[in-house]
Amino acid sequence: MKARSVLFAAFATALVAAASGCSGDSSTQAGTASTTVAASQGTTVPAQGNQSAPPPAQDPGSQGGNPSAGDANSPQPAPATGAAIDTPQPTIVPVTTNPAPNGSGHGLCFDLNSGLANSAIKSLAPTANGGWGNPSASNDPISAGCDGVLSWMTVESGNIHPYIHVLFFTNGTYLGTATSNPYGYTEVIGKTANTVSVQYKWAKSSDALCCPSGGPSVVTFTLSGGKVVAKGQFPPSN
Repeated sequence: MKARSVLFAAFATALVAAASGCSGDSSTQAGTASTTVAASQGTTVPAQGNQSAPPPAQDPGSQGGNPSAGDANSPQPAPATGAAIDTPQPTIVPVTTNPAPNGSGHGLCFDLNSGLANSAIKSLAPTANGGWGNPSASNDPISAGCDGVLSWMTVESGNIHPYIHVLFFTNGTYLGTATSNPYGYTEVIGKTANTVSVQYKWAKSSDALCCPSGGPSVVTFTLSGGKVVAKGQFPPSN
């Protein structure tokens, strides 16, 4: 009987111990379940497997205490430069103190292609071979002023040894020819603002037409008081 009582007591003790062990496991499982529920109700879900959780969003105001710093990769405004603003410049119109006269052109006080030159040539008596041609003229620039300037133009007849007329102009006006009749072997050799120097040669009775022995003689024509005054020896009249 004693032996059975001892065995029964031992068995009862074992049952109590087993019951205590079961009670401890239930408490552990309940804690685990409680932890799982809390995790499912939170804002962050625990990572599964080898996946890593995304980094939390950063507060823009936490970057070095400068809320306007923004992303370092975002485009930054270009720095201001000191370049001057391109503004249109005013157009400067030159003031002409000596306006170009009638008959001027190509920057010259007298242009041999002008209407004044053509009308002067047409006023000449025609030669035996027709009209006058091969004109040549002075080159007084308008930029130097045209007031008081004596300009010249020469024209030739159609002969093998042509006769030459010298015509004078000033301030848009035709003044006339150097001589009443044209001469051969005539050449303008010098000029100032108001003078023209003309060299004349002439053939003597024994000279061949290629080689005149008369002269040379230089006649200086000067513009004075709106008229041309001549000084020098002219060829003998024919």
